[in-house]
Amino acid sequence: VLSLALDRASPSTIYAGTAYDAMFKSSDAGATWVMANVGLAAVDVRVLAVDPATPAKIYAGVLGGIFKSLDSGRSWTTAEVGLSDINVYSLAIDPANPETLFAATFGGGAFKSTDGGGNWLPSNSGLTNPYVRAVAIAPSSPSTLYAATYYGVFKSIDSGANWTLANSGLEGLHILTLAIDPF
Repeated sequence: VLSLALDRASPSTIYAGTAYDAMFKSSDAGATWVMANVGLAAVDVRVLAVDPATPAKIYAGVLGGIFKSLDSGRSWTTAEVGLSDINVYSLAIDPANPETLFAATFGGGAFKSTDGGGNWLPSNSGLTNPYVRAVAIAPSSPSTLYAATYYGVFKSIDSGANWTLANSGLEGLHILTLAIDPF
């Protein structure tokens, strides 16, 4: 299992992304699991994100792009216009506007979608390292984002339009993940 996601509207529903076998879903808090990968190629599912406003909408970041389900994981389609053949390691959904998503990619930097994953554009102004392993949105201020890279942490205060180094004390470290206090 490479990734887990919880449906906040129905906490007993859990999604698990795995290596090779793709996706599994549990509707009973993990007691039993069923495959949920129709349309999802046999790929490593590195990250999952459940839309907080529409829990039936799920995104899967994979090695090679992004897939999207509109029916709680029963079927999947690609959602990678502008992102094809890029390895996605992290996804963040804007809590104030769930149609806005950010993707952390290995070698392509950060990407942003403002149409629910339909189209993606690079969001790299000031982001001097294209090896982004994680992206996180500050829940208390959704226009503030952080990007974990192989050479430190970057911060954006304008929804990913511009990034600055926020690295004091972390110089030279490979940062692989981020967590933001929700309060």
